[in-house]
Amino acid sequence: MNSELKIRSDLDVLVRAASPEVDDLLDLAFRRYPDDESGSFAWFGWRETPGGIVLTLASIETPRSGDLDDTVPNICFLPPSIRRAVKAAQEGRLAAAVVHSHPAECHTGASIIDDDMDTYFADLFAGYTPDRPYVSLIFAHNASGQLSGTGRIFWRGEWHAVRRFAVERKSVYLEGYSSSVRLSAHAAERIARLRSAFGEESASRLAGATVAVIGASGTGSPAIEALARAGVGHLIIVDPDVFAASNLERVHGSWDADVGTAIPKAEIARRHIQAINPDCQVTAILGALPQPEVIDAVATANVVLGCTDQHYSRVALSDLAVRYLVPVIDCGVQLEGGGGNVTAQVVQLVRLLPADPCVYCQDMVSNQRVQQELMSPAERAQRMTAAEQAAERGEAGDAYWQELPQLNTVGYLTTTAGAMAAGYAIGWITGRFDPPFLRLQMDLGAPLFGVVDARKQPRAECACRRARGTADQGGVDAFIWPAAHWSPAVIL
Repeated sequence: MNSELKIRSDLDVLVRAASPEVDDLLDLAFRRYPDDESGSFAWFGWRETPGGIVLTLASIETPRSGDLDDTVPNICFLPPSIRRAVKAAQEGRLAAAVVHSHPAECHTGASIIDDDMDTYFADLFAGYTPDRPYVSLIFAHNASGQLSGTGRIFWRGEWHAVRRFAVERKSVYLEGYSSSVRLSAHAAERIARLRSAFGEESASRLAGATVAVIGASGTGSPAIEALARAGVGHLIIVDPDVFAASNLERVHGSWDADVGTAIPKAEIARRHIQAINPDCQVTAILGALPQPEVIDAVATANVVLGCTDQHYSRVALSDLAVRYLVPVIDCGVQLEGGGGNVTAQVVQLVRLLPADPCVYCQDMVSNQRVQQELMSPAERAQRMTAAEQAAERGEAGDAYWQELPQLNTVGYLTTTAGAMAAGYAIGWITGRFDPPFLRLQMDLGAPLFGVVDARKQPRAECACRRARGTADQGGVDAFIWPAAHWSPAVIL
């Protein structure tokens, strides 16, 4: 059962998969379980990053009658299915993959038979689509009943091992390539209460996890603190702004001495994380989604928290969830008042899984506001002048410019929202619980918190229905692009 192919392991190859595609794929792979193999062709999007490649499951070539030879125990594709897969590769833009199972309790490492099959298919598809990777994945259930898997890709003339899986609501044990993160005695003691509540395996999962936080201010900074204290192994912090005096009331980890220093908020977050948990790896980025440097980083995360009040950022987060299959939890707050009293203290949490309705389907964003947020200062001034001139003529100026009210926020409310978002991220990573809502709204000033789960159905014609898992190859369906006038993102 040992592969004879020369497999490199220096490229960070991450395979992402989400429901419903991954559920259907595993059902096909385990169709003849536990004794015999089965599987199918599949199609993956991909993104090349500075350190590796992220592969995203987009669709499955469901076998038809006569596509597989079920008279033999191993997976065997017959000519009709191979011809159809080659035709689909020629007509499409995604990477071809073969996904199959090994019998129960067998190691998922490739066999000599698998080597022959993969060599054949890698050469076949390279002849028609030489610019794309070929993907091969093997799954089984180990002796403990856990889902295990291995994989490899043929990319630019070389074989590379899959180093990580990120599969929605499933843990994949990567047999033969990696093991669970082992905590030091000091690290384990730091999170003793969490280990007691969630178990040792949960602590290990957190230590091996990557969480990205988009926005390091009012809601982002308490989320960052909660994640650092929970023992998350890698935090990616993204924020385009520097610290100002007005931020002191809301930004955890900031000091009065930071006022006037123009220190980036992402740098404050890194300083705070390292003071809490020196073992945590921190990537701090002065930038914003959907800048390419930011996508490179956050496409590798187990989960992303959206902690900004910008509409364009929410659109970019939704696009990240759909095309790159990254689970997102977005949070926000709003303080309302009238007659000298606070009338509402609203916290909103939104789950954005790849198959969930996007922010446009949920009517969460305004196209005009997105456009205004992305305008350059010069265009913004020009539009405001045009709106004023229209008003002087007695015409409506809304077509040129709409004044956007500043949301009122205070530190205790943003801390509540950020901490709750971090809690759901911890539950998601550990597998102990996940967001049971699509869009949860709570009024902390109302009786019983005034909780509402504002569910909406996806729109059949929306791009989010056809772009799932297409990664860079689904760029034609991208929800948003970075503004041309933005400064390049900088990794601090």
